[in-house]
Amino acid sequence: MVLWFAKHAGLTRSYEPFLVDCEYPFDMKSSVKKYDVFLSFRGEDTRASFTSHLFSSLSSDGIVVFKDDIDLPRGNNISLELQRGIENSTISIVIFSKDYAGSRWCLNELSKIMEVHRVQGRVVLPVFYGVDPSEVRNQISSFGEAFQDLIQRSLPTHDQVLRWRIDLHEAGGIAGFVLLNSR
Repeated sequence: MVLWFAKHAGLTRSYEPFLVDCEYPFDMKSSVKKYDVFLSFRGEDTRASFTSHLFSSLSSDGIVVFKDDIDLPRGNNISLELQRGIENSTISIVIFSKDYAGSRWCLNELSKIMEVHRVQGRVVLPVFYGVDPSEVRNQISSFGEAFQDLIQRSLPTHDQVLRWRIDLHEAGGIAGFVLLNSR
């Protein structure tokens, strides 16, 4: 996965000549961002496993990654800082796990990520960790159960639920990495 970024996203300086020959929905060379990658994930599911390994691999290759437990300034509004992190990142990696949709924070992050994707053409790379893309698109199986539990627990507005469904459907339809039964 790390090689995918270096080769296709041109995030490291050693691949700068590669950018000249590639077409992107936005100009990555002139787009000055604070972070190369924003990681969106359900902490309970993947923080100590897949996400920490991905973060380490990306960071060791010189890719600047926004990760909430490292980059959130203490004392600041968490929601605003997450939005700034998304806006100041070139690529967002969304790690969909079985309980991702059970978190209001994750779904609000996803909505911001998809908004920036639609409006500014930012790259979204989904990782389907232990879930099939169709489960995300259609909110079914354990992924869908987590989503339904969230709706019952937090009583979001009809518009919020509709927006989350649209964002999940759209993100679930983006080609990414599928990691089923993987460590």
